[in-house]
Amino acid sequence: MTKSAQQFEIQSLDHFTEFVYEQGWTDGLPVFPPTREAIQRMVDYIGRERGEVLGSIYPGDGEATIENVAANCVMAGCLPEYLPVVLAAIESIVDPDLPLTTTQSTGAGALCTIVTGPVVGKLGFRTREWIFGPNGGRANATIGRAIRLILWNIGRAHPGKLTKGTMGHPASWSYCIGEEQELSPWAPMHTDFGIDAAESAVMVLKAGEHSQIAAPLNTVGLNECINILARGIGRPGVTSSGGKRAFLFVINPSLAQAFADAGYSREKLRGALAERAFKYSYDWQNDSKQGNAVPVADPYPQTPSERQTMMAPVLPDEVLVCVGGGVAPRMGQCVAISSRSSAGRPFLTKAVKFPQ
Repeated sequence: MTKSAQQFEIQSLDHFTEFVYEQGWTDGLPVFPPTREAIQRMVDYIGRERGEVLGSIYPGDGEATIENVAANCVMAGCLPEYLPVVLAAIESIVDPDLPLTTTQSTGAGALCTIVTGPVVGKLGFRTREWIFGPNGGRANATIGRAIRLILWNIGRAHPGKLTKGTMGHPASWSYCIGEEQELSPWAPMHTDFGIDAAESAVMVLKAGEHSQIAAPLNTVGLNECINILARGIGRPGVTSSGGKRAFLFVINPSLAQAFADAGYSREKLRGALAERAFKYSYDWQNDSKQGNAVPVADPYPQTPSERQTMMAPVLPDEVLVCVGGGVAPRMGQCVAISSRSSAGRPFLTKAVKFPQ
């Protein structure tokens, strides 16, 4: 099945800028003109048919094609070489196992894209200081931006219409990182999901909270660092994680190396974090689906809750570990991202398919 995109004739760049806003093709930030020539360069690079249908994009169920995905990539400022990475992300977004309902609900989750493997270095991702940006990395910013524009223009994810986020999510403008590999003591994160280390992959995570955690290795020691990180998972409150949960830890290279020197593989670290972590909730109407939830004493007795606090264990396969961020010698730093996934799986990982 193929579909052709609409074409418009624009007289000048100034006219294009105003036309884009009039048409509602941008979520507020300026975009580049998706000219026929620029789109064709994208299509030529991957060698696929312009009208090839990739699937439907929630919530408006617009059909994503090679052509309109390429157009949004151009608008975001992507190079043609970035398109295979975006297509791997789209492969997850259109997968029924990753329903995007919770990213368009009142809770306003966001899609976080993590790129792993050799393509990270090849495309020049900034993976160290200010990994989550702004860091001047074109690949980081424009690939994340392209995914947002695809959700906006193809999925029609417009606030107050088909998407109902009460507060929104600031990372939604462009939420994309590349995993640091040169300074990582471990194989790429995608090897945890059966993809060969020599390949490249993209993980799309339905993200809710984004928290920076200091784990001062030089003062508290490695064992206490695990406790600090594990405690970052479970904060009491009403949650919306009724489906499968996930917690992504992006730990800086110094902390990762310290764990590796102490004999921790990535798998062992995921298990240690899960063993010490617990998920708390005041409202277990959804979280009870995780099983083994038990009532516990209110952790804040000075301001007691009117509702019973419940606690459930966290499983190793719910914990993800990625390496990235500044080296910060002997100073452990981490960003913890929790999933917002009341339906389906919280993340999917797909291999990047490069043109032949």
